[in-house]
Amino acid sequence: MPEINCERDKYLWIYSYPKTSYGKTNHGRNAYPIIKRLAPATLLDVGCGKGQFVEWVNSQGIKAVGIDFASGYGIQADILDIPFGDNSFDIVTAFDVLEHLKPEDLEQGLFEMNRVARRFWLLSIGYGSSGKTMDDGTFLKLHPISTKNREWWTPHLEKYGELSYEGSVYRNPTARYIVCKLSKGD
Repeated sequence: MPEINCERDKYLWIYSYPKTSYGKTNHGRNAYPIIKRLAPATLLDVGCGKGQFVEWVNSQGIKAVGIDFASGYGIQADILDIPFGDNSFDIVTAFDVLEHLKPEDLEQGLFEMNRVARRFWLLSIGYGSSGKTMDDGTFLKLHPISTKNREWWTPHLEKYGELSYEGSVYRNPTARYIVCKLSKGD
């Protein structure tokens, strides 16, 4: 196992495995009706993995960009320092991303998403413990704050706008997407 010094190292290691399926799931698949209803012209997908969702959004005529700090797809960037100007995108999506943050980084990640978004966030958050067992048997814990429930997340997200829970998240029919209509005064 290589030396793991930070969260990014975990994901670089996972993505280095040629047969890994990690990051190749379209977590935004069931959000398509929500995206269409919100009618954005531009979209940023944070934690885009291998880009299946970004590709679909672009095929729908929405100008979409993805960032990921390890997958090799899109722009290599971290949620803690998103390389776009203020209000650059109508909507920012983050599917199964926020639970990967360390607790001390959550507010900075939310601040950055709010900074670059004009109108909405569309999120899904994993609420259970998660990890990945590598071919050599090494287990990597991947979601530092995933054991927090919806009640814990709500006040963190409500600071930025009005929340609604909609649709059904891919592979989890009881989970709902979170739409945050941002309150930016415009």
